[in-house]
Amino acid sequence: MLVIESIALSATGKVREHNEDSVYLDDNGLWLVADGMGGHASGEVASNIAVSTIPNKIQTHALLADAIMFAHQTILQQGQQNPEQSGMGTTIVAAQSMVNGFKLAWVGDSRIYCFDQKLSQLTVDHTFVQDMVYREVLTLEEAQNHVNSNLINRCLGIDKKRFKVDSKNIYPVRDGYLFLCSDGVSDYLSAIELAKTFKNAKSLQGIADAIKEGVLATEAGDNFSFIVLKYKLSFWTKLKNCFKKNSK
Repeated sequence: MLVIESIALSATGKVREHNEDSVYLDDNGLWLVADGMGGHASGEVASNIAVSTIPNKIQTHALLADAIMFAHQTILQQGQQNPEQSGMGTTIVAAQSMVNGFKLAWVGDSRIYCFDQKLSQLTVDHTFVQDMVYREVLTLEEAQNHVNSNLINRCLGIDKKRFKVDSKNIYPVRDGYLFLCSDGVSDYLSAIELAKTFKNAKSLQGIADAIKEGVLATEAGDNFSFIVLKYKLSFWTKLKNCFKKNSK
């Protein structure tokens, strides 16, 4: 069994005039961060469609990946029916609670991290430079500093035949945090800085305030949005997940 509480924040940053990000949190089982793109109000429309459509589909007992796929198709349809919104899209990161763990799903370069004594990135960016890392054309360090590091090759709303939702299940063995964020956070705060924030955590509000202050202490050239999710495991859940991990 998991006991969960969470907090969310979404802000424009220092440069953008309006916020194209959207967040959704329900401590009964679903958390979403969507980073919209497309200019004007279109990115905001796409991200709003994602965070409203996905929970509705989940309520009809759809699988998380299927709900995200449905949101993708809904955004495509919206763009086709409204030419001024054609080409809009959004990334998505999603966490859904299970009895003894979480199902994660994502499309794009928004990220999910886990902190339980150390910080781990659980998602893999869908970007062109990440593909070059896979092909060993770039090193991880070169990819982080590449001029096109934020050029994504997969998002909701872009009509590509190979659109795919990546997903995985995790089974924590100790209490900890999940951190869902847009690249407006991860582009400006390093993994070391994020880990330090969680390590010094006194409360969920304290973590959220520290991350907000950290981003705003930089140039904060993008919208930034995140959810901090704190989970506690029962003794039997820890034992069961430890056995699951050790039996692999």
